Amino acid sequence: MNAATIQSDFVLRLQAQLTALQAGDREALDLPLLADEFEAVVGSYRHAVREHAEIIIGILQRPYWIYGDWTELQLQRDLLLGALDDSPSLLSSADQQVVAAYKHAHSTVRLQGQRHWPDLTPWPTLPTLLDAVEQADQHYLALEQAHDPRFAQLEPIPKTA
Repeated sequence: MNAATIQSDFVLRLQAQLTALQAGDREALDLPLLADEFEAVVGSYRHAVREHAEIIIGILQRPYWIYGDWTELQLQRDLLLGALDDSPSLLSSADQQVVAAYKHAHSTVRLQGQRHWPDLTPWPTLPTLLDAVEQADQHYLALEQAHDPRFAQLEPIPKTA
């Protein structure tokens, strides 16, 4: 592979940087590129709690269930917990990230004309949000086990049902 191809193909360029880093070839390292990539990775992990919490909050706050909510709640909870397992340092700001997720989701639904959300989050901490997911999980599972025909017809089911 020639140098021009590596320079124009981003993945190949990063692979070449990884090879140089592993070989200890400091001369071949593009430090600004590596710094940018590390910054992107750190940023994606830093926001993982908020991003997964926001999806969870959107499902929990919706006044009805739709087919697939159970799977999505479990997936988002598992991704959030996985990010915390991968980076335990995220726990120190997890509660702040949950509140930030609620604020962002709240402002988004307000712009869409939805007014049923309270101004303050019902889940001010990560444990309270995870407890709400567990409660929703049990409620949703009960509806599924009751073979509610609305699921098969892909109809929304009010959460008060």
